Amino acid sequence: MWFKSIFICGLSFLATTSFADVKKGEVVFKTYCASCHGPEGAGLVGPNLTDKEVLHGTTKAEVVKVISNGVPAKAMPPWGTILKKDQISDVSDFILSIMGKNLPSPFAAGKSSVTSFPKGSADRPLVMRTYMPKVGLSDEVFANHDKGQDVPKYRHQTGKEHPTKVDKPIHAIPGGIAVNFGEQLSYCFDSTECRLFYVWSGGFMDMTNYWGKGSGGGRKSFGYIGKVLGDVSYLAKGKAALSGKPQFKGYRKIQNVPEFMYSIGKVNFTLKISPSSVPGEAVCEYTSDASNGLTLSFSPEKAAQMTVNKGELKNGVLTLNSSDAASFTITIKPAK
Repeated sequence: MWFKSIFICGLSFLATTSFADVKKGEVVFKTYCASCHGPEGAGLVGPNLTDKEVLHGTTKAEVVKVISNGVPAKAMPPWGTILKKDQISDVSDFILSIMGKNLPSPFAAGKSSVTSFPKGSADRPLVMRTYMPKVGLSDEVFANHDKGQDVPKYRHQTGKEHPTKVDKPIHAIPGGIAVNFGEQLSYCFDSTECRLFYVWSGGFMDMTNYWGKGSGGGRKSFGYIGKVLGDVSYLAKGKAALSGKPQFKGYRKIQNVPEFMYSIGKVNFTLKISPSSVPGEAVCEYTSDASNGLTLSFSPEKAAQMTVNKGELKNGVLTLNSSDAASFTITIKPAK
């Protein structure tokens, strides 16, 4: 019986995995995975991980492989370049721990709240982690992204990869986090580069290609990238302002507004982005632990859109002493 096999698997899993690993994995899951699979793993945009329909295996090695490599045919992005190995191990333990719980999906008949046109408000901004369109971003801004490769086509009927057919890479931003404050401001923050990629005002996103219509279904095959609705007022350009390896550490909400936590090299940052009274204008509040101060370099074109409350911004270079670097604000104005 299926439940019996899950129960036996669970006994084996619990015997080799500590409760601490599962709890650490739950934190990783709620930070990175819940936006698609739901906070309990019962499914949202992504499938229910707790029911009897197991798509990609029940062993830890199989779960680790799926998380690390992704499933391009199912819009599951690869997390191997974003999460550390121990994070992938821990979240795999958590996923194994919830298999067989058979939690009810929020998309049961008559209960779906799916819409192809999600939106937030100034008081309650919407945070959405999804494939985001590149909207004209140059390859230079993707310095820490791997290049997509052809992968064997997955056959769900057999649970195996096709020996000859392949899926092509999707040209989108897999680690994008989109935030909407209503028509006043929307933005896309990239969790791989730990960088604000673009800002816009007006409508938010048309997710029809990704989510389908109505209560879901009918997603466009290999075209499941949301469309930005509105006018892009800022677009990242060139290299990052600060050199060093980026590492995303998650986000928390402060009065409903997300604050991103990340490091660039050895410097830790937080970033909270809010709207101003001007449509498309983004107020970016930073903190850092840069004890020796910071020197941030922007392209002259982008620097022309910025005002700062501390330090000196001259010829595209923002210089902050150690005191100023602890807490500073960059306001990005819409391009003229």
